[in-house]
Order: sequence, then C-alpha cells, then structure tokens
Amino acid sequence: MEVIKVRCPATVANLGAGFDVFGMALKEPYDIIEVKVQEKGIEIDVEGYEVPTKPEENTGGYVALRMLEDFNLEYGVQIRIFKRIKPGSGLGSSAATASGVAYAMNKLFNLRLSMNRLVEYAALGETVSAGVPHADNVAPAIYGGFTVIASREPLKVLRFKPPPMSVVIALPDVEKGSTKLARAVVPKMIPLESMVRNISYASMLAIGMVTGDVSLVKMGMNDCVVEPARAEAGILKGFKLFKRAGLEVGAGVAASGAGPAVVGVVEKEKVEMLYEAFKGVCRSLGLGCMFYKTEPGDGICEIGGG
Repeated sequence: MEVIKVRCPATVANLGAGFDVFGMALKEPYDIIEVKVQEKGIEIDVEGYEVPTKPEENTGGYVALRMLEDFNLEYGVQIRIFKRIKPGSGLGSSAATASGVAYAMNKLFNLRLSMNRLVEYAALGETVSAGVPHADNVAPAIYGGFTVIASREPLKVLRFKPPPMSVVIALPDVEKGSTKLARAVVPKMIPLESMVRNISYASMLAIGMVTGDVSLVKMGMNDCVVEPARAEAGILKGFKLFKRAGLEVGAGVAASGAGPAVVGVVEKEKVEMLYEAFKGVCRSLGLGCMFYKTEPGDGICEIGGG
C-alpha cells in the first residue's frame, strides 16, 4: 500500500464535567486526509481552512515525524489535508488531523499498532496546538462513539455507543484565544462542594450514555469548575445565553472543549426547536454563527479514492 485516504470526524470534548476525560465523535463535520509514501521528507498540502504546513507546526505532521523516527522508517510521506473542521472551533480540528495521520501511518507501514497506541501518538500531535498531549478529542476520533479516558498512564480508553439522539452545534463567529490560554485559566484548586457536584454530573452523563438514557445525558451536561472559569475569562462568548436557551427547550448544553462552539443534545423530535433556540441567541448577540445538526458518529475510517 502506497497511499491511503481517511475520513476523520469532528469531536466534542468534556461535555460538561468530563474535563480531559469525556469525548464524543460526530457524524459531521469531518476532514479528509490522504497520506502517500515518498522517498524522504514530509510534505503537507492543505485545502479548505488554513493550518500550518511545516511538519513540526502541524499536528499531523508532528505525528508523522515521531512515527517515522520511532519505527526507523526510511521513507517520507506526503500529507494532503482537506480541512473542513474549522481550526480553533472547539470541535477537535487539530485532533482530527493528528488522529488521521496516526491511523494512516499505521496502515501504510503495517505497524499493527493497537487503537490505544494510535491514541497515544495522536495525543502527541496535540502538543503542537495545546502544549500538552491530551487525549479527550483524539480518543473519540479514533474509537468513535462516546469515550472515557479511564487512566492516562498507562492509557486506558473505554468506548460506549451513545443512545440515539440529536446534536446541535452552534459555532459563533468570534475570535478565540489559544487552547493553551484556555487550559491556563482552569483552576488548580477547587472547593470540595464543586468537586462533589461535578462527580455527580459526570456520573449521570456516563450512566446515561451506557444505559441509553438521554435524559441522564442531558442532566449530566453541567460543570461548576472549568466552564465558569473560562466564561469569566471571556473565552466562552455568550455561553450563559446558549445554556439558558437550550434548557428552555429541554436540551443538555455544554461548551465543546474550550469553545467557542456550544454543543446541545436533545431527543431527535426536538432538534428543530434546539436549532431555532441557538439561532435566536446568535441573533440577540449580533453574531454570525455556523450551525451543524448532526448526531454521534463513528471513528476514523478508510474511504475510496486512495
């Protein structure tokens, strides 16, 4: 095999109280990544949204560098990225690139890595954008469905199939600070009461995912630690309004990762109500806004044309 093309899903992380632990893959949007073997070096070409093309500055390029080095591969690769997930959106754009390249490299060079090893390599790519190798986006990108980072060292990922439900994403057209900044404002110490409440929220969401109870999933999409700190720092624009609007139509609402995207979860028959509620918030804020009406999706998959 000399070339492979893969579809890499957008992902939402945290989903409320699951900071650096919970993640979920989406059906849309997604990136397409094509990786081709060449004699030496790494070349990156991008269509769609702009991302860095220097290997050491691109999350996928960095993954390729590390894998070529770690496995003593005397080749290079050409990486073509059809970038449809907006960078800096909070929808795992950098994770999609890192995960797609890790998956493709494993297939191209017959490395036979486990899915956990792929998550580890993809997480290394996240250091380029976030400064730390976090796995809450790359895990669902690779595994699909709803994932829990049960432990980091050693890495243990739990994967569950989410219940049938609709997901509405609102992506306000606002300037977002770096992911590094968003992580920097997370409090290092929290009150015991906040910890207890967040354990309750996270437990409800996880149980809802496992048992197929959408009402529990929605109830669990709350956070009294990270989201408030980021909102206070001005990172999550209009988040309280999105939250209120979603609750009024019976949805669960959370920031998607570090934002600015907001994710709403609702029963399928209420998807239009939630969509209109989110549109109303954007109008009231005077913001342009992209929307996605989607649902939980699968992980990275190989597609034709390679």
